[in-house]
Amino acid sequence: MLKRIIDVSDIDITDLKIKGELETDFKRMESLNLENAPNNAEAYKVKVSPSIRTYMPGLHRFRFEIQYGNFINGEFKPVGEILFYQTETLPMI
Repeated sequence: MLKRIIDVSDIDITDLKIKGELETDFKRMESLNLENAPNNAEAYKVKVSPSIRTYMPGLHRFRFEIQYGNFINGEFKPVGEILFYQTETLPMI
């Protein structure tokens, strides 16, 4: 199982509604097919930002940049290409 590293520095997670919607998306993300990960990957890093296509007051959608990688001397080192997902493209649960 790959370890997930999350970067939510672009999101206001002090807003309980945003935090709740993001937690739902993270649960949906667990259903992603990670079989496309490079064979040697140990982890994947998820950078979250607001989706500009659907982000509006009362409706929070996000963009996820996923980068697979490994830990070398305790530091995350990327492997392969960055994958992009929007809230709308995550698997339904």
